Amino acid sequence: MREGIPIQTLLWRTFTPAIVVIAIALGALVYSRLYDTILDGFSRKLVTTSALTGALIDPADHDWLIAQAVKPDADPEALEATPQYRRNVEPLRRIRRELGLTYLYSQVLGGPKDVFYVLDGTEGEEHSSIGAADELPAATRTGLRRAQTDGTIYISPIEFQEQWGLLKTAAAPMRGADGAITATAGADVNISVIQVATQNALFVSAMIGAASLLASALMTIWIVRWVAQPIEGLKGDALRIAVGDRAPPTALKAPREVARLREALADLAAHLTGSMRAAWTETLAHDRARNHETLAAALDGEGEVALADDGARRVIWAPPPHAGPEAALERAAMVDLAARFAADPELTAGWRGLALAEHGAVLAVDRKSGRAERASGSADAAAAWEAGA
Repeated sequence: MREGIPIQTLLWRTFTPAIVVIAIALGALVYSRLYDTILDGFSRKLVTTSALTGALIDPADHDWLIAQAVKPDADPEALEATPQYRRNVEPLRRIRRELGLTYLYSQVLGGPKDVFYVLDGTEGEEHSSIGAADELPAATRTGLRRAQTDGTIYISPIEFQEQWGLLKTAAAPMRGADGAITATAGADVNISVIQVATQNALFVSAMIGAASLLASALMTIWIVRWVAQPIEGLKGDALRIAVGDRAPPTALKAPREVARLREALADLAAHLTGSMRAAWTETLAHDRARNHETLAAALDGEGEVALADDGARRVIWAPPPHAGPEAALERAAMVDLAARFAADPELTAGWRGLALAEHGAVLAVDRKSGRAERASGSADAAAAWEAGA
């Protein structure tokens, strides 16, 4: 019969895929939640920064800079050297550096393209000069228009801008000296900044997945020890009892069903022990009775026993002159030997080595002459037989 799978192997095969699936699912869930949290954190950061930036800029200075920027003969370098520009752009540069933002600026809808920039806290090659025009994605353009008309803060998803790459943007309305919304303050963060935070989140997710995998593996080991080992021990006890060892099963901590099965096996071992004792007692009693009957039959029998006869010679066992229990038992043995000689003629040839008498005498009697040759046994028994013959 084909042997089944061991229970420990079966449990490992069952739980291992579940452990891996749970670890992956938990890691993916944690990563998704962390990613959403990261994006939400950046959104809050951008919204807050853009709103505060718009409040920090002097409305009169910004209105003057807008008016100068739209002039056909405007000189961007000269305007950026003016006190109105300098005293408003310096706070933007500090805020951008300290908050780790990619871009921080003010912009106005209109001009030769979608928007033109006024203040820009970026320094270096990516700096946008005052009056520089730019094209925006349709969704961002719509969001800026809503910000200027409704006074709401616009927050974009991560979107691609042809000149600046993948960005997440927030734009808050800016009011001029007369209280009307004239521009928006924009704060951008590049996808690379988000990716760094996302990679950290991925590492945390992987660590959580590994920790859950380890915890699940330890739990599986505990389950295997709690369930499989008692069952295997019970199997060993059952096989041991089946081959004749009637010792009760070993007591181990186990689930309730296994404990009940162990109790049933202990009861079975006790029952088998009792049954074997009863059977052994009955067998001993039967053997004693049979031996008693054999002895009684032997004591009741008397006279010679014909062991073999080949036509020319007859082999007999002759009883001693005074037969006692020993002689009766010897006669019973000779009767049994005669039955064996009759059943197996080849065995008869070795009668001298098999028919050995001690209390009686084994005689070979010649049929023609009637003379008897004593092969073994007592001379008195042989003489008594000859006298009687």
